[in-house]
Amino acid sequence: MRCYVLCGISRPVLDEIVRRNIRTIELRSAHNIATAMKVELGDCIFLTPSKTHDLGRGVGGVIAEVSGKEVLHQSIFYSSPQYIEESEMAVVRLRVTPRGVGRIVNLRYSGSLLDAIEAEIVEISYFDAR
Repeated sequence: MRCYVLCGISRPVLDEIVRRNIRTIELRSAHNIATAMKVELGDCIFLTPSKTHDLGRGVGGVIAEVSGKEVLHQSIFYSSPQYIEESEMAVVRLRVTPRGVGRIVNLRYSGSLLDAIEAEIVEISYFDAR
């Protein structure tokens, strides 16, 4: 299945998503925001703890479906007696529903910072042999 890839997600957060304790993730890194901006409701996303430069065939993670999306822009002001500085930050919140675990089979990523990361994902099923 074709999924958008969000990388650098911490393992404790992934565990909480699988347990359904966390339903919304907030993305602040530039590469994840670029990918999340292209995601639509109902799309499949692949959440992995691996960093962008480590993505490749065999990297594992959690497959989830996007059930909500919110884009926020935050302004932060810093001031001192000599100057005032304003900083703006984009934040994307995605409401997710976990669907399973999987591995990357084929990655589509140009290496550009503002290009969405997509991959062909194969879902992994675990069976107990007795």
